[in-house]
Amino acid sequence: MISGVFQKVWDIAEQWFPNRQIYHRSEGQVRYFELTTTLQVGSLGGAIALTGWLCFTTISVALHGYQMSQQTAEMERVRRESSRMVNEAMANEAATQALFESQVENFESTAEEFRTRHDTLRQLIALVEDIDGDDYDPSPALENGRLLMAAAPADPTPRRARDDVMLSLGDPNAPTDRVSSLIEQQDVVLAEAEDAAEARLENLRAVLRLTGLRPDDVLAENRENEESGGPFLSIASSAFGAELDMDDAFSARVARIATRMIEAREIEAAVQALPLHVPIGVEHRETSDYGARIDPFTGRPAYHSGQDFVAFRNAPIQAAGPGRVVYAGWRAGYGRTVEIDHGYGFMTRYGHLNSIDVRRGDTVYAGERIGGMGSTGRSTSTHLHYEVWNNRQTLDPERFMRAGQYVQQN
Repeated sequence: MISGVFQKVWDIAEQWFPNRQIYHRSEGQVRYFELTTTLQVGSLGGAIALTGWLCFTTISVALHGYQMSQQTAEMERVRRESSRMVNEAMANEAATQALFESQVENFESTAEEFRTRHDTLRQLIALVEDIDGDDYDPSPALENGRLLMAAAPADPTPRRARDDVMLSLGDPNAPTDRVSSLIEQQDVVLAEAEDAAEARLENLRAVLRLTGLRPDDVLAENRENEESGGPFLSIASSAFGAELDMDDAFSARVARIATRMIEAREIEAAVQALPLHVPIGVEHRETSDYGARIDPFTGRPAYHSGQDFVAFRNAPIQAAGPGRVVYAGWRAGYGRTVEIDHGYGFMTRYGHLNSIDVRRGDTVYAGERIGGMGSTGRSTSTHLHYEVWNNRQTLDPERFMRAGQYVQQN
């Protein structure tokens, strides 16, 4: 059957492609060649196969080019996307680096600020400890119970108790809470330092007020009489070694506290120099007070410029305050007399002594023996006539001894 079909196909091929002879005449010779059916069919099949191959390859190349273009487009899209992601990553990295550097800078700035604050607070506490202590009782009172404590100036910075600070803390591990906690603790330290300075200053002022003098007048007297000079140094530079920024609330408050502390130290120096001690070192009794009295010799009213103390003969008479002996000898009306300059315009006089144990120019401390009680000069019996002078005017010695009761002896 197959051979029959093949034969039919061949017969059709012979009809369409019969054997052909092609003649060629050249130089008088005639040549020919024969195109058989087989050759024609083979040539046709080869042509068809070649055409099919060309079509196939063309289509394949076209499809491959399309795929390549698609792949190229996809690769370009991926490249652009990758480039965009890289740019975004670089931008994020730059932003993160900038944020990190900013945070590091802020941290370093905050750390430096806290370091400076802690150094300042440490020096402030040292200054408080230097001038603070228990040498003075709370503010002395007058006879009617009124306290000699001036109202403290209003503090623009509200103060908080330590318990309130601890209760206000949030997460102790959170940096912001830790910073807030440190700031509040610093405020507590400042408040405590300011309270100590204010209390110390007012107690010292109260002691001076008991003497009947204005503290500012006492300090002004010392500044006028003291030989001084040199370059100007502010409170901050002298107390802390560097200038403080007065525009900063913390620094301004520290400077304010330092000013009060230094003022307290200055007043304390004045208090320690004043004749606040009892001028006799044994049990005694006080007789004639300061002021008007009846003169024991004339029986007429007279002015008594000091206070009298009675004890036994040669009882120890002691310096009422530290100072320098400016007179030691006989003075009319006073008999054997010792006079001591205490600075700040103050001088004490000890009259009617039986003996003198110091010489002019000697430096004495409070409580040091300077002589023995006697009855020399214009005197009716053994006693001490004690005077306190300030700027050539006598003052009531009782005021100074009462103020001295608030100064504890070490």
